[in-house]
Amino acid sequence: MKNRFYFKLATIVALILALLLPQGFMLDLVHERTTWRYQAFDTVERSWPGRQTLAAPVLVVPYLLTCNSMEKVFTEGKGEQEIVKETTVRETLYIIPKQLTVRSSLENSLRYRGIYAVPVYNSRIEVMGEFSTQALSTLLASRKDCKIRWEKPELSVLVSDQRGIATQPDLLWNGGKIAFQPSSHLPGTEQGMNAQLPELPSGEAVRLPFAFTLDLHGMQGLHFALVAENTDVQTSANWPHPSFTGGLLPETHDITDKGFTARWRASSFSLNVAGALERCSKHECSSLLGPTVGFELVQPVDIYQQAERSIKYAVLLIVLTFVALILFELLKQLRIHPIQYLLVGMALLVFYLLLISLSEHTLFLYAYSAGATACTLLLTVYFGGILRSGKLGLLLGLGLSVLYTVLYVILQSEESALLMGSVLTFMVLAVLMLATRHFDWYALTRQSEQDAELVTPK
Repeated sequence: MKNRFYFKLATIVALILALLLPQGFMLDLVHERTTWRYQAFDTVERSWPGRQTLAAPVLVVPYLLTCNSMEKVFTEGKGEQEIVKETTVRETLYIIPKQLTVRSSLENSLRYRGIYAVPVYNSRIEVMGEFSTQALSTLLASRKDCKIRWEKPELSVLVSDQRGIATQPDLLWNGGKIAFQPSSHLPGTEQGMNAQLPELPSGEAVRLPFAFTLDLHGMQGLHFALVAENTDVQTSANWPHPSFTGGLLPETHDITDKGFTARWRASSFSLNVAGALERCSKHECSSLLGPTVGFELVQPVDIYQQAERSIKYAVLLIVLTFVALILFELLKQLRIHPIQYLLVGMALLVFYLLLISLSEHTLFLYAYSAGATACTLLLTVYFGGILRSGKLGLLLGLGLSVLYTVLYVILQSEESALLMGSVLTFMVLAVLMLATRHFDWYALTRQSEQDAELVTPK
């Protein structure tokens, strides 16, 4: 049969396309396992606090405002008269700290749901600062025509998930100690804690210092709402892979293999603090959790991301291996059956199945090494058999080992993976083109067809 080689080449191309189907199954498997891991996170979050946001303490000062107003009334016999009408309304003054300092130290640990490890944390947060009573003096000066009667003030602290407050903290207020109670007592949100305060001085403006220490549990992320005129936040954690989020990036940070430190400094100009306070005065105090800075505890290249990225290189490995077999078939005048090509392709894909399953139970490096070694040894023996040469089998096995090694290096790279993958593809293509630039492909294919006709029974 003429053009036998081209027919076989078309068959091999069809096999490569067919192998894309199990490759798609592998990607679906990765997505399925990723979904199960997220379900494990959700399961832990139902019994453990989730992402935490801690807002700056707010001084809440309720008061009764009594004002007199002239009102015209009409009575029989007396006609229209002006009377003085006294009205009393209940209002609330919200005061943010003049200065706020936050020091946070986070310790990470793991909780398990089946085979999935979920990182959680305990953070010890020291909060200190001071309030100014200037807002009370300003209010008195602006409402001289009315009578103001101050009610019991309190300090409210918003926490996005109140379950994370491990122990009852104490507030150090102006030299005294007051125990916090559950609930923020802020309209629009109840998550947090509050402390009932003594009467505030309403004469000249004074500074009132405060401080408290909070043990806060959470998972995945920790944020701070900078609702203060001036804020200084410093955090440290034993997690080496933070992702800084929020309205401001840290002013300084240091990331090592053992953890990280970060520092933010901000003023009321940096974030929309005034807008958050205005919405709170309209009974939407959840807005105080809006202007935040903080970090997420992420795994930059987790096992499923690495597995998914490695599977995307499967076609490259299959094509390169098939090209090598075609070259040996032409140069050594051998005949390799399409079934043998199919078995080689399946062996290359089984590596990814081993990688996914093993990496769920051991380190990714060990899983990758075990899967690559098993498949390379299998294919080395098989190559030696179909090529009828142990040396050629070893040569192809060595080349496959090099490809697996280079692929692992690419997978471990976070920022230059695309660049390294592109360079690898270019180098492989360049080596292939340069190595075959003097080949007489017509002569090689003609000889292959002649050899095939000689062994074909008449």
